[in-house]
Amino acid sequence: MNLRIRLIIAAAFAAVFFLIPSPDTSMGRASLGTLKVREWLLDENGPLRDAIVQGGIPALAVEYRVSPPDPDVSAEQARDVGRAAKEWAAARRIAKGGGSEEPFLDANRPPLTLLIRAGDNGVQADLGGLASPTSKQWAYPDRGSLIPAFLAIILAIATQRIVLSLFLGSLVGAAWFLATGSGAVGADVSVVGAFLSPLTGVWHLLADTLWSDILGSPHTWLGLGAAEPVWTSPSGFQARIIVFVIFLFMAIGVMSKSGGIQGMVQWISRFATGPVSTQVCTWFTGLLIFFDDYSNCIIAGTTMQPLGDKNGVSREKIAYIVDSTAAPIAGLSIFSTWIAYEITQYRAPLTLVTNEMGDPYLASDAFAVFVQTIPFRFYCLFALMLIGMSVLLRRDFGPMLRAEIRARHEGKPIADDAKPMVGREVAEMQPPEGAPRRAVNGFLPVGVLIAVTLYLIYYYGAYDSFGNYAVPAELDGLLARSRWILGQSSTEKALMWSALWAFITAAVLAVGQGILSVADVASSAARAAKSLSIAIVILMLAWCIGETCKDLGTAFYLTAAFRDLMSAALLPILMFLLAGLIAFATGTSYGTMAILLPNVVVLSHTIGAESDFGGPALMILTIGSVLEGSIFGDHCSPISDTTVLSSLGTRCDHLHHVQTQIPYALLAMGAATLCGYLPMVVLGTSWWWLSMLLGPAALAGFLLVFGRDPSKASTPAS
Repeated sequence: MNLRIRLIIAAAFAAVFFLIPSPDTSMGRASLGTLKVREWLLDENGPLRDAIVQGGIPALAVEYRVSPPDPDVSAEQARDVGRAAKEWAAARRIAKGGGSEEPFLDANRPPLTLLIRAGDNGVQADLGGLASPTSKQWAYPDRGSLIPAFLAIILAIATQRIVLSLFLGSLVGAAWFLATGSGAVGADVSVVGAFLSPLTGVWHLLADTLWSDILGSPHTWLGLGAAEPVWTSPSGFQARIIVFVIFLFMAIGVMSKSGGIQGMVQWISRFATGPVSTQVCTWFTGLLIFFDDYSNCIIAGTTMQPLGDKNGVSREKIAYIVDSTAAPIAGLSIFSTWIAYEITQYRAPLTLVTNEMGDPYLASDAFAVFVQTIPFRFYCLFALMLIGMSVLLRRDFGPMLRAEIRARHEGKPIADDAKPMVGREVAEMQPPEGAPRRAVNGFLPVGVLIAVTLYLIYYYGAYDSFGNYAVPAELDGLLARSRWILGQSSTEKALMWSALWAFITAAVLAVGQGILSVADVASSAARAAKSLSIAIVILMLAWCIGETCKDLGTAFYLTAAFRDLMSAALLPILMFLLAGLIAFATGTSYGTMAILLPNVVVLSHTIGAESDFGGPALMILTIGSVLEGSIFGDHCSPISDTTVLSSLGTRCDHLHHVQTQIPYALLAMGAATLCGYLPMVVLGTSWWWLSMLLGPAALAGFLLVFGRDPSKASTPAS
């Protein structure tokens, strides 16, 4: 992509920054205040935890004052905040999974009094009824909260220097956070103060964001911290993901040096004999690894990338297939590391609304609601279909077409100016002369990785920290127990240990068969780990951007900015686009779900009940749209961890992967919006089958009209 086009795209993103509406109305400011107060109240270690007496938690009596006074706005926001006590108790009870000590809402106790004052510059909450009254105040997130993500993305597109762009975005975000008084009301909202002492911003970025928020305390990396309540979230998530990636690439290095990777490629090459069959095999491999997107990105990517190089498929296309399969299939699967997290985000507020029969939803209905959203998961469904159509119809377009023409006609699976996410160390590892290329030396470590992951997901979910079986006896049926186990398990810990066992298996096979010595194994593992240095830096900086956006309230600002536009007819489409924008700006689909899902359940049900649409129907459609928008934004964002891991697994230039994937993600998004959610809000959810006809037809029509067969195209790559 030449400089002029990059600058045009960067300018377009800059324009979006200024076009986002500002939540400066009474409702907008009140919405920001409500989001901040609810975040404080719903924190598992927040003030409501101190209110528990013998398992009971009192209700909240909320008085909400806005400036200028508006009784309607005050009443609506008071209702939203007033539900927090019941939601907190429900979430802790659900997470713990039963037992006499679970928190519950005690209506017999005097309520806690909560006075909230939303002024022009910030919000203050005074909570009474505790042993010691608690007061908190926050400044409103402003447009400056968008700067870190937009700056990093614009610089990355314009300069093609991803590490520098992410670092500058993170640094500016840290400086802005300090300059605005770390969220204090009445602080000077000028960034000048922070830049007068740039070391302060650097220290906050490295010490607070990177070390404390991203890496956590070292003793938590291996999950060796003190015993905690079952519902307490584990720390060190990102650190364990880094260790998982390192162990897995150490295993891949040994598998390459021992001939295992080459043996796998030779075996799969019986089915992948050309560009089309190679892409089909990549797609099917991704579909089979449905239980986790991180494993999917690396296993499918590292396995299929050599075949893509051999059969004339660009690394950009392999990376797109891997990335656009991993999250959608994990997001749709009822047996994946995603479903427990997705359900956890909305099942507490679900108990506050009623189903189509007028009866209150139970917490146990959350899984059934998830299943009901599957027909309306249009982006994931259309994204998976688009991959198959592009491959089988042999049609590509945009930057991807140029990449595929380059791979087919010039024999260059990667561009001359590309900077792969992994160094050449792994690719250049070849087994000793005369050593056998045995597929078992590749497939067995991968099989161990998958088997140990699944077992440990079960173990960490079914047993407590003392090794006692902890699944409640009242859970009836395999499906109910599986849902509970997935909800309790530490999946990233399972991935970390399974990657270690995969490495050990690869090493034992290589040494046991006399292919490598112990020194060769150590050398191969070290070279593979060394090749990850840039990838790990990018991954950590992407997480830093996400944490900085969390500190600044980026997601809250975007949510409140679009609050006034919500109506029954527009809500699913708006929430789909809003979730996409938040995920794109923050680089995390999980974080987007955590912000929107707890707040959208009651909102969508209330708006739907006041219209002809119906509360339950609009709620289910809106939950699905938030889940879909989160994944769509993740696919487009260069600061998304799964996007980084897809580039890593396929040894693709990261920005080239993002630039070639975005048009396909936008096409699937357009089909999901126009052929999916638009018919639903116009005709009703019973017409979902029409969307499933219109969407694929639109995708196929676009490819046939605007796409070209790269094998037959005569235009040289540019």
